[in-house]
Amino acid sequence: MKSRLRGFTLLEVLVALSLLGLLMVLIASALTASNRTQELGERYSTRLDEVRSAQDFLRSAAQQAYPAVFRRDANNTAKVFDGEAQQMRFVAPLPARLAGGLQLHVFSLVDNRHGSKDLQVAFFQFDSQGLHAWGEPQILLPDLDNWQLSYRGLDPRSQPTDWLPRWPWPERLPLAIRVQLQAHGPIPWPPLVVVIRLSLGLDEAQVSR
Repeated sequence: MKSRLRGFTLLEVLVALSLLGLLMVLIASALTASNRTQELGERYSTRLDEVRSAQDFLRSAAQQAYPAVFRRDANNTAKVFDGEAQQMRFVAPLPARLAGGLQLHVFSLVDNRHGSKDLQVAFFQFDSQGLHAWGEPQILLPDLDNWQLSYRGLDPRSQPTDWLPRWPWPERLPLAIRVQLQAHGPIPWPPLVVVIRLSLGLDEAQVSR
């Protein structure tokens, strides 16, 4: 007597297809989560590089601030440093790869098309006719939530000041600049304190307190 071959029932096929579909969903979810994690990691790394590059350039320029007069007011008072809460101007040498020489550096916040702020630096050359823009302004760091500058130095009686939101003696350099920034994203950045090399009167330990 011949045995009858038994196939899969419709219910068994449906169950198998359901389990296969569930397995595919789990695999797809795992791959999506992995891709998102990798994308977030790459974004974090890129942002880290951007902030570090901006801080390195800012530190290098500020450390080399030079007491060169770039403007005189109506009373013929020489201005060698202009420091506000979110903008500063001073003369410093450009790196050799960027043509070198003393140039006026202007650091400021500008609006961008995303509704946030970018940290921008612009350069100006000196000649017999005055100051002239050198090249296009460059974005040092895009998408900032906050950027705050403060200054410390010696008052007219040669006494150390506290951190000031504005440098009130533009005819001379401060001793140090403190930069507090919050780049867009979850990365908290500690304050950056830059001691100006040509300033005298306080050592770095005193300035940083």
